[in-house]
Amino acid sequence: MKTVDLIVPCYNEEEGLEHFVNETNKVIDSLPDYKFRYILVNDGSRDKTYLIMKKLAQKFDSVKYISFSRNFGKEAAMYAGLKNSTADYVVVMDADLQHPPAIFPEMLKAVDEEGYDCCATRRDEREGESFFRGAFSKLFFMLQNKMTDVKMPYGAMDYRMMTRQMVDSIMELSEVQRFSKGIFSWVGFDTKWISFKTVDRELGTTKWKFSSLFRYAIDGITCFSVAPLRFTAFMGGIIFAVSLIYILITLIQTLFLGITTPGYVTTLCAVLFLGGITEMSIGILGEYIGRIYMETKDRPIYIAKHTNLDNDNKKKTDEKEVG
Repeated sequence: MKTVDLIVPCYNEEEGLEHFVNETNKVIDSLPDYKFRYILVNDGSRDKTYLIMKKLAQKFDSVKYISFSRNFGKEAAMYAGLKNSTADYVVVMDADLQHPPAIFPEMLKAVDEEGYDCCATRRDEREGESFFRGAFSKLFFMLQNKMTDVKMPYGAMDYRMMTRQMVDSIMELSEVQRFSKGIFSWVGFDTKWISFKTVDRELGTTKWKFSSLFRYAIDGITCFSVAPLRFTAFMGGIIFAVSLIYILITLIQTLFLGITTPGYVTTLCAVLFLGGITEMSIGILGEYIGRIYMETKDRPIYIAKHTNLDNDNKKKTDEKEVG
């Protein structure tokens, strides 16, 4: 019997976590040829998410959990789950049921029968999504695909099923500043993409704000591309060329027409333009230098405060020794 680990990052999911497990169990029960295990990762929730995890673990032997000492972010939560996974196949999904467990059979068919290393999902147009947010999402995927070597179809999501080999390859990338969508694509492997229409979550509220999505988009580009740095160099070259032409024109006018009083508007526009370019360049450089600074600190990606995986892993070790 092949095994499947479900990696589920959780942040303030007390309203919907138990409902998620119950609904997912209905799908799992229809797949008796596979043994499923939950790895719920509490990302420093401020509500009763951890207590509900413990309650679920007492009710279901298949529920395992990791609870962080504070909020480290969804990327760290996914990393923790993948690091502690041991199954033949590993699924990364959210706890809000916007990643429907009903497509498990299709995913298993892709990786277990059709020979794919990964079955990933991409969303169609989302119901109720604002025009501005949808346009920003399309712009992100367009820039990501043009500026980096990592190619992702529009609407690509973290929700996917991967083979053990692919997960082990992902775990070899231990950078602190992580962008999992890009990492999943960077490691390669044969991926089957399936689409589904997302709906609003049944319980609880989304934790993603536009500011968070914007920072996430910046991470996606800077983690896999130096194109912004090249853009600043390109802009510097353009400004130098324009300045050189302007200097030559000024010299010619001075030689043949005499000295003229420089225009106030021209001077002001030039100063503001060059100042803006300079500040933007410093900001882009700062993004990359900041990433270098964080990586050189070599801090852990997460700190686990509570987990029931220790007993589970010890049990597996004992079983291997007996075998």
